[in-house]
Amino acid sequence: MKNVCVLLFLIFIKVAAQKQPQVLNNLTVKNGITTEQVEMIFSHLQEVPNHSNISIALVKENTTQYYGVYKEDNRLTTIANKNTVYEIGSLTKLFTSNILAQLFIDRKIQRLNGSINKYYKRSFANHEFISFLSLANHTSGLPTMPSNLRLSKNRDLNPFKSYDKYAFYDYIYKGMRFEYTPRTHMWYSHIGTALLGITLCKVEQKSYETLLQEYVLNPLEMSNTSTVRSNVQEKLVQGLNAKGKPVPNWDFNVFVSSGGILSSTADLSRFVKSQFVNASKASLMTHEITYQDDQKAVGLGWMYSTKSG
Repeated sequence: MKNVCVLLFLIFIKVAAQKQPQVLNNLTVKNGITTEQVEMIFSHLQEVPNHSNISIALVKENTTQYYGVYKEDNRLTTIANKNTVYEIGSLTKLFTSNILAQLFIDRKIQRLNGSINKYYKRSFANHEFISFLSLANHTSGLPTMPSNLRLSKNRDLNPFKSYDKYAFYDYIYKGMRFEYTPRTHMWYSHIGTALLGITLCKVEQKSYETLLQEYVLNPLEMSNTSTVRSNVQEKLVQGLNAKGKPVPNWDFNVFVSSGGILSSTADLSRFVKSQFVNASKASLMTHEITYQDDQKAVGLGWMYSTKSG
């Protein structure tokens, strides 16, 4: 089996490019992480704000090595944080694709190219046919965000909180427009994955959290992962902006299947292994390329770069 190394840096901040005071190196060599790797970690993390909490996992076949870093008073220190919980953002889309694959394997969805339209009470705007596959591989033609999601400076700290199911249904039934002819081009779409997750919930008549637990988290024993913040609140790291100031967690609402999962490095390492080391049938299915052009390729959620072969 080919060795697969995955380095998970869970840094949920944007680093400002600004001059900072000299950063002290209190990092230690431990947990099988080499001196060279520690030096690399230090060189890459000097500019993160104070109070940043960084969790790293090195996965190689069935071996996982963990390393945690905390910055305070311009000093980087080694900590144990493999079970600390973070917002994982658009990695959520891979979990949604795995749920889709498992439902197909279980024959609860008969065709990936099958229409999702039948699960909705009304016709979509423009009466466009949309398939499960086109939502999972970003070829539906849908834009990145819905046109009725009003982003502003006041909403930047929690942009999806006020976008509820009423706004969502108003969009798909009245305002949905397409950036290009569906299934002819790949266009990364948050609203597309949100629509996929909502449709999967309709297929099973269950919440997204229930589907996630049933088809991914429970089989992999990912006990520190959830879309429900109260389930992991005690382990959840405080988010920071580029200046190191606390910012609120995001409430993804109807976008939960697009970016709403909270997880730890230890749990994500289990997910990595289920994809690349002891890959399940559903995982392998998500890796199969379903669309390709001169610049990129995509499976179900997984994206490939083809620029350098």
